Amino acid sequence: MAKILKAISNYNRLQIVQILLTEGEMTVNEICSRIETCEQSLISHHLAALKQAGILISRRSGRKIYYSSAKDELHKLLNCIENCCN
Repeated sequence: MAKILKAISNYNRLQIVQILLTEGEMTVNEICSRIETCEQSLISHHLAALKQAGILISRRSGRKIYYSSAKDELHKLLNCIENCCN
C-alpha cells in the first residue's frame, strides 16, 4: 500500500493516473496534451515510476507505447481519498 500511495502522492503522477482512469489507454504525447505544464521527458519519468509501482501497465504498438491503469480499483481508492479531503 505504501508503494502505491507514495507513487500517487506527487501531483503530476496523480493527475496522470486520473487522466488514464478517465480516458483509458494513451501514449505519452496524448497524456502530455492533457496536462497544462507538460514536459514530455518529465511525463515519461513519472510514467516509469508509476509503472514500477505497479499502478500502470504498458504495451508497445510499432513505435508507440500505450499506458493504462493496471488496477481498476485505483478509481475507488482515489474517490475515497477525495471524499476524505472534502
